[in-house]
Amino acid sequence: MKKLLLSILAIAGLCMASCSGPEANNNNNETTVNPSDMVVENIMARRSIRKYKTDTLPQDILDKIIECGINAPNGRNQQNYEVKVVTDPASTAYLAEQLNGMYKAPAYLFIASKNEYDMSKIDVGLLSENICLSACAFGIGSICLGMPVRSLLDQPELLKKFNFSEGHEICLVIALGYPDEAPEAKPRNPERVQYMTILP
Repeated sequence: MKKLLLSILAIAGLCMASCSGPEANNNNNETTVNPSDMVVENIMARRSIRKYKTDTLPQDILDKIIECGINAPNGRNQQNYEVKVVTDPASTAYLAEQLNGMYKAPAYLFIASKNEYDMSKIDVGLLSENICLSACAFGIGSICLGMPVRSLLDQPELLKKFNFSEGHEICLVIALGYPDEAPEAKPRNPERVQYMTILP
């Protein structure tokens, strides 16, 4: 509950900062929450969740999460992806039975990329990160899944039910739901990032 309240404060703080401008903070002597700190905290707090409560997600929050997703940067603003959202309990239960690695979440997003654009999968990655981080801000867990994609590609009749447009290929599934676990962060290797100077 504390994390959810802090995240809501962060979103409110960002909105106030963007609408009021920097001069608004100069007239307020009270200690305020730094929105940039809250954004960083949200990024660092987000975990891949594999156990979910059965509670359904409020439609307005789910709509806002998806809105955040589609506002991610994408190549030439062509939005070379399609997202199919499945939330009704009968469908989510059926898909959890039919596809490997679904983790029984109350909501699934099936995302396809457009084949003719060679960077469309990058766009899907940006879209997905926005979805996962905005979900975290609302106290909703997420996980990006590849195994159900492989499973779905092996079941063409089931894949056909998603009715993706011609030229689009399923490439990612995101599960969303209220977490029923609190996993610790896994270590990251900072040596994967190297600062360089390239001279002529």
